[in-house]
Amino acid sequence: MDFELTKYVRKAGCASKIGPGDLADVLSGLDIPGDENVLVGIEGFEDAGVYKLTNDIALVQTVDFFTPVVNDPYAFGAIAAANALSDIYAMGATPKTALNIVCFSIKHFDKSILKEILRGGADKLAEAGVSLLGGHSVDDMEIKYGISVTGIIHPDKIIRNEGAIAGDVLILTKPLGNGIINTGIKSDMVSKASVKRVIETMAELNNKASRAMLSVRTHAATDVTGFGLIGHLKEMIKENIGVELFPDEIPYFEEAKELVASGIIPSGLLKNRDFYKNNVVGECKDFMDDIIYDPQTSGGLLIAVHLDDIVAFEVKAGLLGLNFWVIGRFLDEPKGMIMLNSSLSQW
Repeated sequence: MDFELTKYVRKAGCASKIGPGDLADVLSGLDIPGDENVLVGIEGFEDAGVYKLTNDIALVQTVDFFTPVVNDPYAFGAIAAANALSDIYAMGATPKTALNIVCFSIKHFDKSILKEILRGGADKLAEAGVSLLGGHSVDDMEIKYGISVTGIIHPDKIIRNEGAIAGDVLILTKPLGNGIINTGIKSDMVSKASVKRVIETMAELNNKASRAMLSVRTHAATDVTGFGLIGHLKEMIKENIGVELFPDEIPYFEEAKELVASGIIPSGLLKNRDFYKNNVVGECKDFMDDIIYDPQTSGGLLIAVHLDDIVAFEVKAGLLGLNFWVIGRFLDEPKGMIMLNSSLSQW
């Protein structure tokens, strides 16, 4: 469908999250309701919340929605659905049901556009084996779409974003740079081939990555989204452990490098760098210094795997057809810091 969705996004709006510092300030001091069955709540900024129903079953719940990042309505719907499902996969859970969240103005846009957005989301949910139960819509000139997802997991098998131990290998399952490319799309500076590739990658489910990590000793995992690689890696280490990152091993979309050279940088990238730069030690190539802070939409999983299990992970990934990259390792010291090293070859 020939319709440029991204032209109807306000300049202040984008797919990025509220800044981590601002969000922490807003939540500080709030009396958050809960009870003893809340296994994972809002306090740890985890990918999803977990509520225990029985000794064997816990609900895993998440919600995510945003403005269009690409111009094709169907692709936008598929990407938004894959993005929301990712939070469930990152915790090692199985998604089961979903509710649509829609902001759209029937008065200003043709209904066929909304139908394509919803069709893209529905097809991605079907691919994931998830039942769509309904949803909620609001008349809004700025188009937004996403889903609320409910999954299930055994209470003793939750994979959190923290828990990595020294010696664990850091794995990434999708290339970085889609935030930069999505910004370039809005300015019509991205080739059709690159648009196609980035759409396919963003719409790819993280189910294979989740299955691979569940087959080995995985100590922590999260997905890379609005806070970029550095921001979500900081969530994994907090002040408990350190990590050595190998920038030369990090996969990225080639055209993102070219766009950075042309000055195409999303505002969320600058916010991420301002907030997290004091937790990073070392330097990397000019363009990679932007890539590692780039806010992602429906990025891959970051997984902390026991060193002795990396071969088993590789075998499972091969059977599933999953691409992955080893981009670092976790350290005892310095706690809370991300150390940039030149290459995995020095390891």
